[in-house]
Amino acid sequence: MNLFSKLRRLYRPDSFQFEDFHTEIVAQVLQNNPALTLSWLRGIKATSFANDVSIKISTQETFQPLPGHSTPSRPDITIRLFFGAKKELIFIESKQDSKQWGDQLKRYAEHLHAAQLREGHQNASLAFITRDYEAAENPQNQITFVRTRWFQFYQYLKAHVNGDGLAKELKLFMEENRMSLGNKFRSTDLVAMENFLSAKALMDETLEGEVSEAVKSIFGNVFAVKNSLVYFREKHRYAASNGNWTNFECHIGYWLPQDNPDEPVWVGIKFYSKASAIGRKDMIEAFRGWSGRIGCGWSADKLDDEADWSCISKGKPLQAFMSELDHVQAIKMHLLGLLSEVEVFRKTYRNLPWDTTTTLGVDEAPSAEDAAAA
Repeated sequence: MNLFSKLRRLYRPDSFQFEDFHTEIVAQVLQNNPALTLSWLRGIKATSFANDVSIKISTQETFQPLPGHSTPSRPDITIRLFFGAKKELIFIESKQDSKQWGDQLKRYAEHLHAAQLREGHQNASLAFITRDYEAAENPQNQITFVRTRWFQFYQYLKAHVNGDGLAKELKLFMEENRMSLGNKFRSTDLVAMENFLSAKALMDETLEGEVSEAVKSIFGNVFAVKNSLVYFREKHRYAASNGNWTNFECHIGYWLPQDNPDEPVWVGIKFYSKASAIGRKDMIEAFRGWSGRIGCGWSADKLDDEADWSCISKGKPLQAFMSELDHVQAIKMHLLGLLSEVEVFRKTYRNLPWDTTTTLGVDEAPSAEDAAAA
């Protein structure tokens, strides 16, 4: 494990900001290595400057709103290049897991164009760099707009490590966090591809049959395994998910490590509440009450964050089932046990927007023993 992966373990998972952490490291490496910075910027056509360039780099620099802007702008990295009397201004906006939002890129482009006119920059560029492909249109024709990927930056980084300890650690960190996509399949990739259908069949078996029937008895016929591959690509989870809710969600299945490769594959149940959900207060109170019971084993995440999805979850690492004689049966029993708790959760908090295809009768209120057992 490289240095930066070790450092991230010192953060609480619910407070770790991967993009900001990575941005600060990249900015320092760029500042320390002008040859790398210029080579990369020229390679992505964000600058036309060649050698003998002075470089100044800052992170999270605040630009006050221009007319028509509702908020200040804070690009991840700001790069200023100086070549004699000439100068250029470049904004770098980075995304790993999050997506572009609102008019973010448009505001950055307008700031760049305004600075170009006001300060006489030879060129102003906005580079939108992502881990995964994301479509983005040029938000301002008067500036240079570049769409690039982190694995492309990694190729430049790899060629400029040259004994730089910080750059070497960044290279290892990017490799561990799926940001160093190469151009060759490895033998391990072939093994994974050849065995994927077998693994998918095992996951499907644990989510269908008895588990599927238990889900229907609690939620009604609103869950589907058939869309699991869509979420597998977008959310790194293979799960049966409810199809009728938009603000209050439940997912049952498998979660793969997303940012931290040291995290295990996890199997269990997660409930989510959208930040803007109608009845959000009731959902948070229910989440807090359910996860706050002593020894219940349910974890809570971002219950106090009014701008993000909140979550409660319970499950186990997949590795915990490897000693069982029958992995499928053991995982089924695990999920059925969790669903019995979910049934009590539903009866305890009736005011949440549960699916209405099934109705809880008055006589179905949970007993104190039921609630305590869950």
